[in-house]
Amino acid sequence: MKKTERLVFFYDLAIVAESRTFKAPKPISVRKAFELMELVPIEQRIKEMSKGREQLYVSDWKRDGDIISILVNKSDKGMSDPVFTIPKEKKRRTAEKQEKEGQDFSVHIVVQLSQNELDPALVLIEYCTGLGMFVVQRLFNQILHDAKGLSPQDFEQNHPDGSVDDAGKPKKYNVVFKCQFDGHISDDLKYDLDNGKIQSIELITEKEKYTNIDEDGYIQEKCKTLVLTLKDEDKPVKDKFNRMKKVFTNKKDDYSRARIKFKTPTGVDRTVEMDTDDASAQGYVKKEKLDDFDFDLKSSYDKFCDAILGKMKELLVPEA
Repeated sequence: MKKTERLVFFYDLAIVAESRTFKAPKPISVRKAFELMELVPIEQRIKEMSKGREQLYVSDWKRDGDIISILVNKSDKGMSDPVFTIPKEKKRRTAEKQEKEGQDFSVHIVVQLSQNELDPALVLIEYCTGLGMFVVQRLFNQILHDAKGLSPQDFEQNHPDGSVDDAGKPKKYNVVFKCQFDGHISDDLKYDLDNGKIQSIELITEKEKYTNIDEDGYIQEKCKTLVLTLKDEDKPVKDKFNRMKKVFTNKKDDYSRARIKFKTPTGVDRTVEMDTDDASAQGYVKKEKLDDFDFDLKSSYDKFCDAILGKMKELLVPEA
């Protein structure tokens, strides 16, 4: 990636709810989740990883109506010191870190909240190696966890059986809220599947309770797989992606994932895993390139770069 370019990936963000007491707690809206996260002071929106070698932290955060702009940084003490050279002049310089320093990177994030509280939010994340969607998700989940200590009542729900305690008040049970990102499907995936050659399709379901296969239970069934194929040789079709998507939708209650092995139109062998619920595949997330910056972009910022944020917001869905 050139110093005057950036890649931006598109995701949907929803909030899921979990509880040890009740199997189906009620989730909260994305808007409410960010309101809870904003209770945590910005200097405390931080998460340590890799036994303290890496730190994720929020360095800037701004809400403007339904648009939330966030700057997330990663400080990595384990990275080797960068070396700069001028080969023709045989010059070599190492930028040495001090003992407590980590090499820093940052990504801009733009969240567009939906007017419908039940809908996911649109999230754009600037690309940076080692600071992708899953890392951002871990940081957001840590901030949500920390918000529980500041507003514990928002992480409690009435027991579904309507029972009350000795004081006659409704019994409560604890709920954990987590962020769940789903990538937007790239047009590249549809093109590669429609124009490539499908080698195999597997529908997979993970079993909640393992089933014993041998007498003493040493060998257990972990998942079930249904192997499918397409009649590409006998009757090639152009709209393979939508046909497979329809099958996945029909089978989503029985199979949570699909694994597709195929050869792209250029002859490259690929394997992708897709969620049967929405046919998303992490390796084919929609992305857009930002360019035409009239200055070199930094690898790390401690405050928003307005030029990057401005171009990212131009990619948002216009409000109805």
